[in-house]
Amino acid sequence: MSSPSRRLQPVHAWLRPTRLWQGAVLAAGLWLGLAAQASKGPSANTEPSPASIVFQILASELALQQGEQGVALATYLSLAQRTNDAAVAERACRLALNGRAPRQALDAGLIWLKAKPESAEAQDIVDSLQMLLGFHNDLQQSLLARRAKAEAEGEANLVAFYDRLAALSSRGPDPVKAVALLEAVALEHSVRPELLYTRAMLYERAQNFSQMERLLRSLIAKEPNHAHALNALGYSFADRNERLPEAKVLIEQALRLLPNDPHILDSMGWVYFRQGMPKDALPFLYSAYERQPDAEISAHLGEVLWQLSRSDEALAVFRLGLSHDPQNTVLKETLSRLGIARKAVLSDPLSEALDPSASP
Repeated sequence: MSSPSRRLQPVHAWLRPTRLWQGAVLAAGLWLGLAAQASKGPSANTEPSPASIVFQILASELALQQGEQGVALATYLSLAQRTNDAAVAERACRLALNGRAPRQALDAGLIWLKAKPESAEAQDIVDSLQMLLGFHNDLQQSLLARRAKAEAEGEANLVAFYDRLAALSSRGPDPVKAVALLEAVALEHSVRPELLYTRAMLYERAQNFSQMERLLRSLIAKEPNHAHALNALGYSFADRNERLPEAKVLIEQALRLLPNDPHILDSMGWVYFRQGMPKDALPFLYSAYERQPDAEISAHLGEVLWQLSRSDEALAVFRLGLSHDPQNTVLKETLSRLGIARKAVLSDPLSEALDPSASP
């Protein structure tokens, strides 16, 4: 398996709900401060009065306590739109994220960002939501402006900008559109190593393996010791059961550079398995599993154990993988291909998952 960068993260990390009483205290405190500020001068007729603001905030928090999240969100969003206050817009954005309402979250996030443009969190949320919802033109214009600013500020800022761009592109739900966005924003810098790798992984997600290979080979030519690029190319060959001798050489090179990386260890185990040597694969897969028992590594280890007729251990590993990521495509495909019903994994009589430290 390739580097952690291959394991793309979701477009948005939904925020956990805060404790309601904490939210009430926080919101009331923020708005009491706003009310005090507003009371120093006359207000426009279109603006809510400070007293009305505090009342609506407390009513919204009470609605949350009673399970009426939609009512609370609507009130907070309306207040944010009328007041353009960063604190209220942030609260509305978080409620919308928690309620799986991305369009309302974006509306609130844009107000939050406009009121507090220095907020990296607000910017990240807005970027992610625009990517998720398909507002690519707005996102591209925003990124181009930030790229120009970073370039004017020097190489360190430009590196930081491209790191953020790579992470954002990797979270995109549509890899083809994500590649187009990255290339449009990066312009002549799209051959930078960090962007070459991200573009290659996006092409892999789009199953455009020829483009992926071209970019990874270009990156390896620039940086022969780029372990993750070596591993990604080798794993791609192994996973598709192609060019296995070359895959093994590439992964061996990566493993010499990063001998304890769980993804590279997993790749080495997987190429041995593809070469018909499951017993040789097992020590590498156990080592990877011990370091990081995630769904994809669990899928590989479980399949090798299953082929070696160690079905109880395999089911335990599969079960642990499902507990980490029930929707993981590699694990789901593995179970389907092996003819193992999901309920059979979850109802396995073993009470303990396989001990990652056990010897194969």
